[in-house]
Parts: sequence; C-alpha cells; structure tokens
Amino acid sequence: MRLTAFLPIALLLASVLPVSAQETLKLLDLSDWNQNNGSNWQIAGDVQASLTKDDQMTATKGAGVLVNLPTKKSRANLLSTREYGDVDVSFDFMMARHSNSGFYLQGRYEVQLLDSWGVQHPGFGDCGGIYARRRWNPQAELFDGVAPRVNACLAPGLWQHMDIEFQAPRFDASGKKMANARLLKVVLNGMVIHENLELTGPTGGPISEQEAATGPFMIQGDHGPVAFRNFRITDRRGAPVTVNKPFSYRVINGAFRTADGFTGKKTDLEGSTDQLSWEVAKRENDYAIIFTGEMTVTEPGKHQITLLNSGRSSLVLNGKEVMADEWSSWNRPRTLTLDLPAGANSLTLTVYKMDSWLKPYLALWVEGPRARAVGLHSKSATLALTPPDPIYLDAPEPKVFRSFMDISSYASVKKRVVHGVQVGDPGRVHYTYDLDNGSVPQIWKGDFLDVSPMWDDRGDGSSRPRGAVLALSDASAIVPESDIWNVKASGDAPAEGFHPMGYDLDEKGLPTFRYTLNGMEVEDRLRVMDGKYLHRTLDCRNAPAGYVCRIALAANIQQVDKNTWEINGKKYFIQVPAGVKPVLKQSKGMAVLYIPLGTKVEYDVMW
Repeated sequence: MRLTAFLPIALLLASVLPVSAQETLKLLDLSDWNQNNGSNWQIAGDVQASLTKDDQMTATKGAGVLVNLPTKKSRANLLSTREYGDVDVSFDFMMARHSNSGFYLQGRYEVQLLDSWGVQHPGFGDCGGIYARRRWNPQAELFDGVAPRVNACLAPGLWQHMDIEFQAPRFDASGKKMANARLLKVVLNGMVIHENLELTGPTGGPISEQEAATGPFMIQGDHGPVAFRNFRITDRRGAPVTVNKPFSYRVINGAFRTADGFTGKKTDLEGSTDQLSWEVAKRENDYAIIFTGEMTVTEPGKHQITLLNSGRSSLVLNGKEVMADEWSSWNRPRTLTLDLPAGANSLTLTVYKMDSWLKPYLALWVEGPRARAVGLHSKSATLALTPPDPIYLDAPEPKVFRSFMDISSYASVKKRVVHGVQVGDPGRVHYTYDLDNGSVPQIWKGDFLDVSPMWDDRGDGSSRPRGAVLALSDASAIVPESDIWNVKASGDAPAEGFHPMGYDLDEKGLPTFRYTLNGMEVEDRLRVMDGKYLHRTLDCRNAPAGYVCRIALAANIQQVDKNTWEINGKKYFIQVPAGVKPVLKQSKGMAVLYIPLGTKVEYDVMW
C-alpha cells in the first residue's frame, strides 16, 4: 500500500454505468475496467507464480484471468467502469511471492492483499487487513487500521478466495453523511476475518477523501504482480420488503401435536404486533399462534424466505401454502425461493409448540432480488436461547488430542474419522491423523480445536478445527503399486495387514506414529516448518517389493518444476527433495503422485 496523491476524480468517475442485480465478469477483455493509459493489466488464460523468487509471475494466453504485471514504466491502478453502492463481491486472487496489492470498495476503502504466508501475528497491512487512514500531523500519520482476526493467507502461487459484503455510507438529501460505510463481513479462504466493521473514512491512497453513495472498485497495481478470476457481484441497492401495518394474531393455548388440534378452537388471546414474536402467547410452551398480515414488495422478482422456529410451523403467501406444516428447531432453517409481485403480499404464519425441552424461537427473514435479508420478527423472539459457551483447546505448546473428527475428503465426501488424533502445533499449523490407515485427511491453519461437541451436554465425542482447513486424501499412503487407485479410506475397515502401533512423543511433545503393514515397519513423522507448511517423513523397514507411497491423490495434479506439483487447480503444492523423481499417473478423473518405496520418503505439503 503506498500513500499517493489523488488521481483526478473526473477521469476516474467519467463513466457511470447501471449495475445489474447479479453479474459475473467474464474477463474476456478489459472492457469492464479502466487502467488510465497504463499497460500493466492484461487478460490471460492462466498464471503461475514462483514459490522461491520475489515478484515473479507469468501469464499464458487465453481469457478468464485478470493479471497485473507491473513494469518500471507502467504501474497503473485499475478501476471498474461501473459504480457500486451496497454490494456483495467475491473473487479468487493469486499473489506473487513478496507481492502487495489492495482491493478498494468505491475506490476509497482498501482491503489489503499481500503475500502474508506464515505471518503469525498479522497487522492491518497483512492480507485481509483494512488498511489505515492517514492524516498530516504535520507528516503522514496512519490511524484506524484493522488487522484480520486470523491470518488465512495461502502460499504465493495458489488461488485464494475472498467474499466481501459492503454497505455504503448514508447521506441525507443535502449530501450530509448520516452513517459511515461498513464491512458487514469479509471472508478469506473460508475464515471470517471481519464482521460488522465500521469504516470511519477513506483508507490510505483513495481516489478521493470525499465519500460518496457510489463509486468504482479499484485494484492497486503499483506494487507487485497479482491475478484475479471469478468475479461475482451482487448489487444490494434494492429496496427491502417492508411491513406497513401491524400483523394481527390469534393465540390458542394447548399442547397440540397437529394443526387439527387447534383448528376451530376458541381464541384465548388476540391482538396486533408490529413484529412477529412467539412472546405474544405470554408463555414459552403449549401454544399455537396464527399471524396474518402483509408485506410490501418494491422490486418484484425472486425472493428468498427463511423461517426458523422451535416447534411446528407453516407459511402461506398470497393464499398459497409455500411451507407445509413441519417440525423444526431454531438451528434447522427452512428456506425457499419464489417469485413475488410488486405491492402488498398477504402472509399467514402458523406456529405451535408443545416440547418443553425446546427453547422458544421465531425468526422470519426475506431477501429481495437486490436487497439484503430483513427480519420481520422482533429481536427478542430469538433471545430465549442461552448463547452457547464454546469449549476451546489451544496449542501454545504441542498438543495431541484423541477424538472423532468429521472431515471432507478431496472429493468433498463427508466422513467421520473414529480413531483420529488431532495434533496441534505452536506454529499454528495443525493436522488430523487417522490411526486406522496412516492417512492425514486434513490440515489447518489458525487456532486449534473446538471441543464443544465432545464435552457440551451429552456430547458426541467429536471435535472441530478452528482454522482454515485443507482437505487431503484420506486414503492410505502406502500401497502396492498395483493398487494405487484403491481409495479405501476413513470409515472403511483398515487395510488388510495394517496394524496401528500408537505413537511416541519426542522431547518437544511431538508425535511419531508407528504401524506395521504386511511385515513392514513404518515410522510416520509430521513437523510444522516456519509456521507455513507441513514436512512429512516416513521411515520404512522391511518394505516388500512393489510398494509405493502416495504423496498426493486428487482430482488433478500438474507439475510446476522438477521438485514441485500443484494439486487440484492450485489448491496446494507438493514439494519433494532434490533428486527425488515421483511418478504421476492419471485415470478417469483421478490423479496420483507416488514415490517407489525405499527406506525413507520425504515431502512437503505447502499451502
């Protein structure tokens, strides 16, 4: 991030184009962008960034990728030709090693993009940080920068993903600012790094210090190489649905198992309420409430309706039942999408409850074609629940913890590891080891474990990662070469001849796992390196002929250089020592990278 003089606003905002509710930028050319006579931005088919050389990125011909390759003569920022106010935007991005860029909402509020791989304590200048504002006192002074909650940044050369929900500043008819801009949510690589963050003013290097209701996206291009793809933009400037007059309600007391139980029965309470709430029943259980009213739709089109209720409920819109009478609980939302016409839309919501063990809860959300979801319920209708008190396990020193673990394999298949060992490291890189087959089905960065599912209430014996998870293959690493496509994995019976022998702890408390396989003795060590990646060593004694170690099993694998392979479309890298020559084979939508088994196999998982 540099502190530059402001560019002329007339040049930047010369073209204001209407924005559709949802759009995907195809990136076939630069027609959606203005780089102000620069030549450092181009459209490419793919890009590759070096893991070892600073500011090195190469592009291949094609379309779909927006890439910045700055030179000494051309280092222009890029601005969208369209302007945005309230907006949701998501994109993939790739950083070169040591590279620096930034994505500006309205050209004024920067979300930092930086190669922050392995940074243990990120600041506002690291990837995902909200860059500081500046003032002259008398020299440039930075203030109000906000660091990301966690460092979720991946290695240079990998595709990363960011989701941003932005709310523009509000102004009255005279142009006076009435409310600051907000970042409602920023998610980096699946981790929430900001939520409901107020932006008191433009951050450093904006197109203008004067705020506005709309403005273009700006991508910083004056530092290092960076690439983007898969821009998805949702305009959120539409008017939300409103409720212009109170709902009427009827309450019938009783423990009803079906709607027939209270149909035609005498009303015990009735009245009107501005917002939906179970509280009108004046009790927490044994009630039925029938709400009737209408909501006003300004912009016709597809609306998403989400209902959360403790007990049974049904919903009728414009005389048609759209949600049938079903039982649910507060954490099992019922959702549907349907077209609603402009104007008044009648609504009848029926809720009833007889389960005393279930805390009362009622929420009805409506999201319009361009408007964010609004709740038609009162806040107090969702407050009867006792907020969960999570039980966390940290790893300021090495931790080895036995628990069930639910995982997603590289093929996104949900499974449960029942003999799992969760290993936490002070370097904030952690992993799951499956004692049933010697696999490492997942690794993650950030905090260690949420053990609430194990210890809260009755518990189910499982724990959950508290960081950005990388799903790996959960199949056995060591197999006969003739069996490389066998994906017997977590949840299956252990491989024939496989016998776990537990693990030993070294002087630092780090485990070495041991098992035997058809007479072979294996020692399996995984160590965190520089808080960035995982180094794995498998020592094998008495290895039978014809066995191999699968170091990657994925949908696709591509070689980057003589020692490095990219896995699943640049999700992570596998790197081997110099002189080692793995074998790559592909068949029927699967790829496997393996090393013929000797006495030792070593490789790194880098992400």
